[in-house]
Amino acid sequence: MKDFYDKLVNILDEAVQKEYDVKLEAPLWELPSKQEFGDLSTMAAMKLASSTKQDPLAIAERLKGILDKELSGIVEKIEILKPAFINIFFSRKIIFDSLSGVLNEKDKFFRRDFKRKVLIEFCSANPTGPISIAHGRQAVVGDAIANILKFCGNGVEKEYYVNDEGNQIDLLVESVAQRIKEIKGEPFAIPEGGYVGEYIKNTAQAYLNEGALDLREFTLAHMLNWIKKDLASAGIDYDNWQSQKKIMQECKVAAAVELLRSKGLLYDKEEALWFSSTKFGDDKDRVIRKENGDLTYFAYDIAYHRDKIVRGFDLLINLWGPDHHGYINRVKSAIEALGYSRDILHVIIMQLVTLKSKEKMSKRKGTAILFSELREDVGKDAARYFYLTRRNSSILEFDIDLAKEASVNNPLFYAQYACARIESIFQKAQGQNFTGADISKLDEAAEINLVRAILQFSFAVEKAYYTYEPVFIVEYLKVLAASFHKFYETTRVIVDDQELTRARLNLIAATKTVLHCALNLLGITPVQKM
Repeated sequence: MKDFYDKLVNILDEAVQKEYDVKLEAPLWELPSKQEFGDLSTMAAMKLASSTKQDPLAIAERLKGILDKELSGIVEKIEILKPAFINIFFSRKIIFDSLSGVLNEKDKFFRRDFKRKVLIEFCSANPTGPISIAHGRQAVVGDAIANILKFCGNGVEKEYYVNDEGNQIDLLVESVAQRIKEIKGEPFAIPEGGYVGEYIKNTAQAYLNEGALDLREFTLAHMLNWIKKDLASAGIDYDNWQSQKKIMQECKVAAAVELLRSKGLLYDKEEALWFSSTKFGDDKDRVIRKENGDLTYFAYDIAYHRDKIVRGFDLLINLWGPDHHGYINRVKSAIEALGYSRDILHVIIMQLVTLKSKEKMSKRKGTAILFSELREDVGKDAARYFYLTRRNSSILEFDIDLAKEASVNNPLFYAQYACARIESIFQKAQGQNFTGADISKLDEAAEINLVRAILQFSFAVEKAYYTYEPVFIVEYLKVLAASFHKFYETTRVIVDDQELTRARLNLIAATKTVLHCALNLLGITPVQKM
């Protein structure tokens, strides 16, 4: 399938460039919305029609003619469906050759070899309290994207940027100091804009219990350990915890500022230091150092992103909240001003999360709905799965009731139920040796449809890889689980015909491989029984 897929991509890509002198973005092939539309589909004709102003159906016919010629004897048929979809149906030879590949190579059959060095920074909530459900979504999505990137052959490091300097940290430490006074029975007053959650009192009490000396150091360490524990309990760990304070101490901010100065891109105005970001496409110039001499957060971000590039990464991925849209261009302008390609940075804007409780999320008011509370309520795997059920740009309403429901209405339950059913079949087979079976005996519609669903995993991974959208793995799992359950309910695996039994055991072994691989990419543990 890997060679076949590469051939499909190359033929279509070359045809588009040769016939229309256009380079389309990957992926060129997608999974059809319905099984009757074939195994793969492309919107290339419609995309070309938009740029060339030609009739999309005429373009589709032209491309189909090239594909018919190049793929003769490999695909069963190629169809055009209005408005201009080109759909292909795999031949039985490709289907069975690919199934043999899955059985022999396991998940390696679906892996790619892109070999980029990627740094993905995500979540990075200020260490001023526990992780909220909104940052929990960033954490889960970022972790799943990292899994997909690694699966496709990239060297990936996951990083958490710790904002351990600035006014918010000052307010946090002062809030804890005031709670210490309260515990001691002394007069106290929470500062304006300070933090009043119960966790502040707990931090104050822990400080007193441990007899720590430096309140600021203790508070930051306590909060950061809390965050690390929250994330680890959801199966999320990081390769690097990058400190904003350390970047300053290592003079990386000063170095970045001086580099911009040496390029003539800084100027003084109104007693502040400005960066000429409009020269690089920003809508206005940006302050680097304020009138009082304090550096802006933007100055730290310039130094931080320069440091990422200096460390040798060729792709930087940042996951940011919905209030950071306007920040993208200014950071890209700084990267370009420093002498690097602005395209090295890819920013994913994560939308908010709502619950049916509609509880207001606010760490400062102490009424936050915490990531840890949600995870404890529905379980680690359900929390991860349901966080991934919408595109990154869509607001997610987390359906707690459905996440906890043990029925086929719950898509995670449905997928895990397929895992459990497969394990039960193997238990009944009592370790029967089915290697080397004649899989061409698989001839029933439910069997062929299940093989087709298995092979579609390559294209689901490809789609998730290029779009940074783990939801495509989630959607694929629904298709694979549905195909397996239909097979299970209509076809007996262990029958009197020993060779047919062995062939079907191979089929469910391949199904297990893909189910487990897809779940693992999402950070979910496949079950053995239910």
